[in-house]
Amino acid sequence: MPDLSQDVIADILSRLPLKSVCRLRCVSKSWFNLTTEPHFINTHLNRHRKKQKIILSSNNSLFSLDPEAPIDDDMLPLEIDFPLKNHPNTEWVHMFGSCNGLVCIMPQPEAFFIFNPTTRESLRVPDCPMPSHICPPEPQEVMFHHAYSFGYAPSIDDYKFVKVAYGCMVLIFSLKSSSWKRVQDFPYKHHLEKSGTTLNGAVHWLCRRLEVGGTCVIAAFDLAQEKFSDLPPPESVTDYKRFTTGVLRGCLCLLHQHDRRHSFWIMNKYGVKESWTMIMITDSYSSISLKPLCYWKDTKILLARSWKQLLLCNPNDGTCKNLLGNGLPDKFCADVYEECLISPNLWFQRNSQLRLAPITVLYTFLLLVHMNYLLLVTELSKFLTKKSN
Repeated sequence: MPDLSQDVIADILSRLPLKSVCRLRCVSKSWFNLTTEPHFINTHLNRHRKKQKIILSSNNSLFSLDPEAPIDDDMLPLEIDFPLKNHPNTEWVHMFGSCNGLVCIMPQPEAFFIFNPTTRESLRVPDCPMPSHICPPEPQEVMFHHAYSFGYAPSIDDYKFVKVAYGCMVLIFSLKSSSWKRVQDFPYKHHLEKSGTTLNGAVHWLCRRLEVGGTCVIAAFDLAQEKFSDLPPPESVTDYKRFTTGVLRGCLCLLHQHDRRHSFWIMNKYGVKESWTMIMITDSYSSISLKPLCYWKDTKILLARSWKQLLLCNPNDGTCKNLLGNGLPDKFCADVYEECLISPNLWFQRNSQLRLAPITVLYTFLLLVHMNYLLLVTELSKFLTKKSN
């Protein structure tokens, strides 16, 4: 296309499906360079952000489901390769959040990867240097285990992995700086049995204030400022232990279980208490493990239940039905992701280039000094030879 500018070509390619873009990278070196630029990758992601896929994790396996598949009741999950898949110590693959097409997985204990399920690229998170001083939580409030989450801070263009160690110490790994740091301790009473929900550059958990008789709040940890703030839950929320959180169409959600019934809350305007609206799920389920995933064909809400079932909820009347799929694992965890071209190694590559830059400058300087020295010696030799003659 010699008559088209690079901007026009980039605009055309950014409107194509991701698989088509990957194939067209082989057309020429210029197209490869064009489609690997951060601006093109972000433009492509923003134009295809609504096309979400379901990722299922189970025993030594990851699967992908397409919500836009033509037949609801006869879907075939596609298996995904992932880091350490064939390693003998790999058992259950845990997931700790998804953002902009990148998913945080743990295929082995304490082995965390930032993983792109579409391109299969991954980055292993370095081991966290645990501080010598710890602050064990109150035994009646939380189990002695760690909690994890993963998200993106758009204001600083950085992805961060969050570890809440021993229920209180908050440690952050930044992809941009490729380093760990400890920030303020977790300032709430909580049951952090699941990963937090990432939205608007923050990670969210439903907790309770520390003071006696403290009220329930949604703890929002800002990934850019690395500070906590409170968001108001629905007025009727008084028990922080029987809720799960999620995101639907950019809105924060809460699912509450009480007497085998579930109420489904959606915060239509972020941070505004009066914007909470409720959907009562009419079918009874004994488990509190109901997680909202996404809208299915723009009409029903897809829920994951109890590590073994996918449900379609009708938001108009609260009824649910099983979503059947051939080849689903017996037990699984579920999350959503977007197909994207973002490389989890991009920041590592940038940091490597920045580290090499001073060395390159020094080398160039020494080379110029050496060349000037040789030129000086040559001219001096010529002068002495001419003078001696």
